[in-house]
Amino acid sequence: MHRLAPAGVLMAVALLAGLPAPAQAAPDVSPRVVNGEPGPSEEFGFLVALGDRSRYQALGMDRAQFCGGTLVSTTRVITAAHCVSDSAARDLVVGSFSDGDLSSESGRVVEVSAIKVNPRYSAATQANDIAVLTLKEPLLGVPTLTPATAEEAVTLTAPRAPATVAGWGAINQRAPWRFTSVYRIGQLVVFPTNSCGGGDSFTIDGVTFRGYGPDSVDARVMLCAEGVRSDEIVDSCVGDSGGPLVGGLGAERRLIGLVSWGLDQCATRQGAGVYARISAFTRFLMDAGVPFAPEPTDTPLAPRITDVTTTSTSMTITVAPANGGLQPDEYSISARDPGGRITSCSAEAPPRPATTQCTISELTAGTPYAVSAIAIAGGNPSAPSDERVVTPAGLPAKPRIVTTEVERGGYAGFVVSNISGNGSPLIRKRVQCSASAHRTRYAPIVSNGLALVSGLRRGTTYTCVAIVTNEYGSKQSEQVRVKAR
Repeated sequence: MHRLAPAGVLMAVALLAGLPAPAQAAPDVSPRVVNGEPGPSEEFGFLVALGDRSRYQALGMDRAQFCGGTLVSTTRVITAAHCVSDSAARDLVVGSFSDGDLSSESGRVVEVSAIKVNPRYSAATQANDIAVLTLKEPLLGVPTLTPATAEEAVTLTAPRAPATVAGWGAINQRAPWRFTSVYRIGQLVVFPTNSCGGGDSFTIDGVTFRGYGPDSVDARVMLCAEGVRSDEIVDSCVGDSGGPLVGGLGAERRLIGLVSWGLDQCATRQGAGVYARISAFTRFLMDAGVPFAPEPTDTPLAPRITDVTTTSTSMTITVAPANGGLQPDEYSISARDPGGRITSCSAEAPPRPATTQCTISELTAGTPYAVSAIAIAGGNPSAPSDERVVTPAGLPAKPRIVTTEVERGGYAGFVVSNISGNGSPLIRKRVQCSASAHRTRYAPIVSNGLALVSGLRRGTTYTCVAIVTNEYGSKQSEQVRVKAR
């Protein structure tokens, strides 16, 4: 469900502004976001309220507010796409309240001149749930908050990273909803992607939450967060949509997410609140006129190491690009030994989603190496990939039977490719053919990968493999079947 302000108090807002009718959600719990802390706070001066213009003029902002937003410059507000995707700019107002109270005289309310909704927003899945509002006049003297870049988000949205949410949404868990006019603040924890799109459960302070699977959450553009305070679950709720999820401390505070959607009941173990992942939309935000300070560099996301093969003195690493972010120009891969000595290689990055390889040589057999990769775009490096510990062992390459031909008289010929000892001489290379109740037959693989197996029993089907061996062990090909003639 969306976390728009609800039926009852704000059904009229939904109708007047062209917004979807509010969803239903969740028992009475105290204190309040649900189980949050009372505002206001100097740290949330950038929090703004979105309201219906006609209702605001007739009844005031405390009766008109339906979503939250974040002031990111004097004239730009970031909010959720589902809050405004069906609205006209002339029907909206944005309010800033220094004392956090929608009913107070402290409010400064301005009209909206333009709405820019992410063109990839999906109302069906809530993917890419982000929009930018342009104000008709600047909100001068009001604090602003900078969106997180992809590089900053590596730390700010890491598993169990602390985060803070604020909004004027419901203070109880399910309908009928109750609201206060002063916003509430919730201290949350960011979920790992294996619980936010991977389906695994996640535990915070002894409370276990059910995870979302990939059919519900796209972790590339969404993140999950929930909190626990004095054994009570802390969560954003109905009416908090579009409001800020903030990571970091002091001058390093950044906007990392927007309240997007959740289950029909707020503050439940059945699933966390889901937020639009701000760092996935840097280009969209820049195109919409949102400033970044510091200005974001064209920094790619961290790549992934998908495979490593070794010889006794080298390793070949396969690298894949991240699913989002900038297209890398190249990859740099390093291997660090236990003494801290680093050996590296680099490779040009093919167009996404293709992988590439590079080989690090002059390694020591039996020594464990910590291997990681970075992507580089425009000279700017990404954060490193997850490390892999790899020990060069030098097993042969896996051979491959590419051609099979059966001849009368119990003969079968084979052509074998990919015959390599991976830097260590081959001790043996042969093709082996076996059949139940019959003697196993062997033939050496000679020059050009040829092998001729004889003595096969006419009419019998044999299972054959190519096997190569060096001092570190053996590798065999996939099986092929031949019927002797």
